[in-house]
Amino acid sequence: MELFVSNDTVSELEQAFIRHTNEPPVSLLIHLAWSMRQRDTQRALKLCDQADEKLNASQQQTEKKNQCIARVLLIRAEIALLRAHFVNARTQANAALEHFTLAHDDVGLADTHWLFSILENDAGDIELQQKELGLCMTHATAAGDQIRFEIANACNARLKVFEMRYPEEQSLVSHFDHLQTQKDQGLLTWVFNFLAGQAVQYSDFATATALFIRAADAALHSGQIARAVAASSNVCFSMARLGDHESSLKWGHRAIQLARQKDWPISLGVSLVQTAEAFLKIDQFDSSKELLNEALRILSKVPNTRNYLLALRSLGEITLAQSAYDKAYDCFKQLYSHPLAQLQLDFQCISLRGQAQALLGLERIEAALNAANLALEIATENHYQEHQILSLWVLADIYSAKNIIHGASPEQNQLALDYLLKAVAIGKQIQDYTIPDKLYSRIAEEYAKRDEYTEAYRYSLCAFSSREKSLNADISNSAIALQLRLQVEKAISDNEHHQAMVEEKERRALLLEKNNETLSILGTIGQEITTQLELENIYQVLLHHVNNLLDATHLSIWLLDNTGSTLTLAYGMEAGTRLSQYAFPVDSPVYYSSRCVRERREILVELLDDINTASQLPGTLSMETLLFAPLIVAERVIGVMSVQSPKQRAYPERERLIFRTLCSYSAIALDNAHAYQQLMDARHLLVDQEKMAALGSLVAGVAHEMNTPIGNSLLIASTIAEKTNTVIEQIHQQNLKRRDLDDYLKDVQQGSKLILNGLTAAATMLSSFKQVAVDRNTEHKRRFNLLETCQDIIASMRNRIVNSAHELHLDIAHDLVLNSYPGPLGQVLTNMIENALLHAFDGHSHGQMTMSAERVGSEQIKIYFTDDGNGIPEKNIRHIFEPFFSTRFGQGGSGLGLSISYNIVTSILHGQLSVKSKPGEGTCFTLLLPLEAPDMVN
Repeated sequence: MELFVSNDTVSELEQAFIRHTNEPPVSLLIHLAWSMRQRDTQRALKLCDQADEKLNASQQQTEKKNQCIARVLLIRAEIALLRAHFVNARTQANAALEHFTLAHDDVGLADTHWLFSILENDAGDIELQQKELGLCMTHATAAGDQIRFEIANACNARLKVFEMRYPEEQSLVSHFDHLQTQKDQGLLTWVFNFLAGQAVQYSDFATATALFIRAADAALHSGQIARAVAASSNVCFSMARLGDHESSLKWGHRAIQLARQKDWPISLGVSLVQTAEAFLKIDQFDSSKELLNEALRILSKVPNTRNYLLALRSLGEITLAQSAYDKAYDCFKQLYSHPLAQLQLDFQCISLRGQAQALLGLERIEAALNAANLALEIATENHYQEHQILSLWVLADIYSAKNIIHGASPEQNQLALDYLLKAVAIGKQIQDYTIPDKLYSRIAEEYAKRDEYTEAYRYSLCAFSSREKSLNADISNSAIALQLRLQVEKAISDNEHHQAMVEEKERRALLLEKNNETLSILGTIGQEITTQLELENIYQVLLHHVNNLLDATHLSIWLLDNTGSTLTLAYGMEAGTRLSQYAFPVDSPVYYSSRCVRERREILVELLDDINTASQLPGTLSMETLLFAPLIVAERVIGVMSVQSPKQRAYPERERLIFRTLCSYSAIALDNAHAYQQLMDARHLLVDQEKMAALGSLVAGVAHEMNTPIGNSLLIASTIAEKTNTVIEQIHQQNLKRRDLDDYLKDVQQGSKLILNGLTAAATMLSSFKQVAVDRNTEHKRRFNLLETCQDIIASMRNRIVNSAHELHLDIAHDLVLNSYPGPLGQVLTNMIENALLHAFDGHSHGQMTMSAERVGSEQIKIYFTDDGNGIPEKNIRHIFEPFFSTRFGQGGSGLGLSISYNIVTSILHGQLSVKSKPGEGTCFTLLLPLEAPDMVN
């Protein structure tokens, strides 16, 4: 993610955002918010809110999440800073710093220290600002990000431009000159800003103006709106120094307008100060003072800034020019006492010299001399030659006034002239510096006072020459300013042309995107319509989308009957009211729908005069625009669809395209619905037949299984009854012998036992049969330990297992606990054991069975029941869960055990039951169950 995002990248992000409108990813939301933080702060904050919502929904703590949280905090911090909410900005930035540190994100840390540097600049702490820029450069280097490094480097160099010495300055100028070939607009903004500031130091305002204009343009292209305001304000200042006051004021107005739109106090204060300077150059003192007072009022929130000092200086100069010496002195005194001015020596010179001039106006000569001498001392020590000239000039004025007010010795009278001559001498040492004609004129005046008219004349000629040179310079500056204006106007014109081309391209892209979006929407609608198989659902879905996409007060769908001779209104809705059933013949000459079917084409009726009023259905509204289209499937017309609107020309080409597409989808959906209805009718018939066959199979199975025990019981009962009759007859004949009675009793006892066993077997069979339709309400859900439950099941079957000579092993952890239905689960596991004992071990004397379990994730458990028996043939394995399927009918197998188990697992335990087996390799049944079974519903 770039520190400053280009307009082209923003366009790409916007396109991506359009494509992800329903569910944009967090990364896209944050990237777009970062790009918009100065372009559109309100939107950036809304995007941050969306990102926060998604981040809060995620419970995972990862470096990526920390990066996202930190970036959102940093966006909020910068917006707070732009609005001059410094405490909030610093709090958010500190929080961002913590999250970036946790994420080990050097790019994020570099960006955070960059923001801190701006905070410190606005707080007026240049030393701390330079420290933060250094940290920014350190982290940018660690991240391998040369662009971020050079941006911070250029900003740092711009801060030092007022205090750099020659070798360091030349080295940086050469370095940043080389960087002008870079394409990154964010970096170029700061490169141009540094080079322009350096040109201002040498009064090269033509170069400075061109560079400031390029900086403003680069700032706008990289989303640095605050920097664009500052650069435009600097253009205003430079243009004023070139004498192009009209252009100067235009740029000043542009900066103020841009700052007011954003409502950013610091940016607005900067633009007001620079524009006031421009007004000051053309002696528009009142306008300048008005702007400066507004600037000071706004900048009072951030008094420790260079712009606040500039406002104080300009206000002091205005009040000085208006001879308001008391106010001027207060302004310059406040300027001198300001903590930031103590660090910036040029402001010390300005403030002391201003105080001296104000004190001179107040006739406080000694105080004025002290202030002027101190200003000269600072300027001399720091080689500020222009400040030396101005300070010497003020001293000369003070001594001249002193001579007039108090009188003075010849030596003191000479001091004024000496100071002026010294100022000229310094001026001659400055390359490309033009000594002001007023300074020469001032020397001529001093010589004239001494009656030295030859020298006075000579310096008058120098003043004329300087004036002529200044005039030539003004003309040259005006030419340069004009050239710059033409270049700027051409650049603006080219930019407007380019912008127009871009807008046209974007318009076409938007149109294409809109068409693609429409096609995409129609595709989605088509899927929604064609997946409906109920007629009423199709009509409702169609009505919803027609109302969303078209101006349709009326929607009607007409379907052909089986003979193809009559159109019947299948569905009609007009102004929210369902239309009554209606029908008319296809060959009717009155109705547009009939004509649409006959001609198999779309019909559009737009003019009221063309509308056949006889075609209007009874009880419907009069419409201005009517559109009809045939519903065609595979060259077969099945009906007509119509939309109608009370508006004129409601259906241009795009709307007709949408309608045609909806008709195509509707025709397919209606035909599918008709075919589905036929299929359902056939299915119901087949299901009924299948049910009868299944019932016959079920009854046959039950009859087969119960026939033997009941038949045997019946035979024995008949035999007992016959023997009983014989005994009764013997009793009546009184020839019953004791042996006969004993035999009879033994037969009855044995027969009763056999009858009881047979009927018990039949009852058990009947009970098992009833389990096929498991009664869910007979069991209770509770928490139980799986190992203990399995141990109880095995204990209840111990004799059965021991007598079989086979073994069952448990491999279940003691801490597996379920909140489920232990009764049904026990029945399933019992059936598994019984099934293995009955089927698995033919030919095996010592079979092995294993019951084991394991967790699956945090919410499920798998229970395995395996044996090493004969396995199940492939032809049988697909039928084992079917009722009454058994390979052991008549040998103890009912064919219901696994079917009952399957029903219990899927319906009560809400799990899955599967089997794997190969002949000769044993069998494995697997139960996948939830640890928390859902409650049973009646």
